[in-house]
Amino acid sequence: MKYAEDFVKRVVTTISERRCSARQAERLLGVPRRTIGRWLSRHSGALPYCFSTAAKNVRNRTRKNILKKLRRHLKSGMSAALAWIAIGQRVCLRTVQRWKAKWFPPAQPVKVKPKRYNRRKIGSLGHTDWAVQRIKNGQRCCFTFHEDDATRRLYALRAYNKANQENTFDALKRCRQRIRFAATLSDCGKVYSKQWNAKCKALRMKPIHTRPYNPKCNGKAEAVVKKVKRFLSGYAVRDVPHANRLLKRFLRRYNTTPHRLWDRIRVNSD
Repeated sequence: MKYAEDFVKRVVTTISERRCSARQAERLLGVPRRTIGRWLSRHSGALPYCFSTAAKNVRNRTRKNILKKLRRHLKSGMSAALAWIAIGQRVCLRTVQRWKAKWFPPAQPVKVKPKRYNRRKIGSLGHTDWAVQRIKNGQRCCFTFHEDDATRRLYALRAYNKANQENTFDALKRCRQRIRFAATLSDCGKVYSKQWNAKCKALRMKPIHTRPYNPKCNGKAEAVVKKVKRFLSGYAVRDVPHANRLLKRFLRRYNTTPHRLWDRIRVNSD
């Protein structure tokens, strides 16, 4: 808590003239004795009561020739410690570090905006992803799906015991029975490796991968994952077959829900 300077001077003068003790001042004014003792010590040392304004008057006393040598060493690629040793340790190491941060600030990384897909043609691009949901007795229930970028419709939403290559190909086969995508977008997981790329090329599908550790590039699939997890968390799922029965109900409800983009495409097609 900050106190006015006139109030501090009045308290210090009263206590120094022994008209009041520090204990009485604490009881009457509500100021802690530790704070009063700090005021008295600064008054006896002829120091300001508040150092917030005194710190602005401090000037750097490093000589210009030393700063010139220091800048030359830092510009050559030396670290702050090596430059401090090279100039003979005539300044503080903390001072060298501050001058380096001022002269040569670190370059800020360039943020790359995630590429977002917004297709208008049905079947031009499909989003796929894997997710894990804990069910009864702490068992792992892995589910995958395929989503159309233009209509937001889901295909091959199914739960499996493991998220392996075989189950990934099985979900792709079920999706191909309903719709054929020209390209598919996935992350860089283990199941979407070279075998996945070869399988997609064999089916005349273009495999597209997002940047590593960047789920924003596949935001539509991540949104579906959140909705499916929220749906399954409202039920006591016993096993994977029970989860598949629930996912069929979710798939029917999700695909019959109107989407604004899907209505726009349907009106344009009519």
